[in-house]
Amino acid sequence: MRIERKGQRSMQPTMSSTGRFYRPELDVIRFLAFLFVFLFHALPRYGDLSLYRLPTGFASLYSAFVAACAFGLCLFFTLSAFLICELLLREGEAIGTVNVKQFYIRRVLRIWPLYYLVLAIGVFVAFLSGNLHRSLEDFAWFAIFMSAWHCSLHGWIKSPVAALWSISVEEQFYLIVPWIVKFFNRMSLYGFCAAIFLAANAELYYFGRVKVNGLRVWADSLVLFECFAAGILLCLVLRSRVPRIAHWQRLVLIAFCGVSWTVASHGLHCGFTLASENPGSWALIGGYALVSLGCVLLLLAFLGVQPRLLPRWTIYLGRISFGLYVYHGLALSFTHHLVIDRLNIVGIQIFSLKVFLAAGLSIGLPFGLTVLIATLSYRYFETPFLKMKKRHAVIESQPIVGAG
Repeated sequence: MRIERKGQRSMQPTMSSTGRFYRPELDVIRFLAFLFVFLFHALPRYGDLSLYRLPTGFASLYSAFVAACAFGLCLFFTLSAFLICELLLREGEAIGTVNVKQFYIRRVLRIWPLYYLVLAIGVFVAFLSGNLHRSLEDFAWFAIFMSAWHCSLHGWIKSPVAALWSISVEEQFYLIVPWIVKFFNRMSLYGFCAAIFLAANAELYYFGRVKVNGLRVWADSLVLFECFAAGILLCLVLRSRVPRIAHWQRLVLIAFCGVSWTVASHGLHCGFTLASENPGSWALIGGYALVSLGCVLLLLAFLGVQPRLLPRWTIYLGRISFGLYVYHGLALSFTHHLVIDRLNIVGIQIFSLKVFLAAGLSIGLPFGLTVLIATLSYRYFETPFLKMKKRHAVIESQPIVGAG
């Protein structure tokens, strides 16, 4: 594996005077990140496997896979940092500075309309279920993008929109990154990444010493900032160029990503999201380092893949991945409460039929519903805001589906 030098293969082969940066393989990574998170929430847990009488030896590997799927969220963060840093660096080269005001306008137009719409749906669902009076404080923290800290201290809220907690981590990152890129040179950005790594690992060491609940560690913003630092670091190392990698090398990188995530979730007993126990300081530090490493390896494995090799449907689903992410909890809740809970799948005697129905109803049905809702939302709700966002772009990135 080697990095193409200046004058050879740029990270943006279609870069023109219009200041455009778009790589479709990044959309595929977005879709994979969502898919991992969706599977983590949709797949049955270890205790449910006995209901389907699956082999005991399979259960351990299965549980490790389910736990590793949670790291799709970290992949989202790493990709976001990589892309935002790349766009801001290109903006600085194009106009001599970073227009922080325009950056925030773009982020608000992309995130806030859909975020607050889904949050309002969550409030409405809580009202229908009679739990609104117990959930108002939780939703207030979500409304001001402090839900990660709130969940870290008080646990997850019981709502189909609970996954929105991670958006607050992203918003907190946005408070910092444009100023850092605006006033720091590349060498200083390396120092910024090192400072984030040191701060995150110092906190992990402290959490391990005092045996903080593992779920609280997972929702801590500073800990998750390690993923953002990894994305920025990859952007700095590549210097707007893509690695020239053979297909077999890409497969090796993907395999190493899988190993890193599996070791983090199972081998080091870093069950961040499946268990409440704390595995200790060094296990936490090593586990999160492996998670970040896996995210970087997966990004490297896809960067530079020819668009003709990428299925178009994965690119499209990557473009609407924000909607997929924020709606999938609602789709899962709907299918479970109105479909799955009303059927006695476990009581079916034919094993193959039981597994087929369980997979179709618990995974296929909510996935299809999520895609349908996100597609309609993108077309009829998000697109007007995306068009406004496009008018504030200095470096154009992801095109709008269906727009001219």
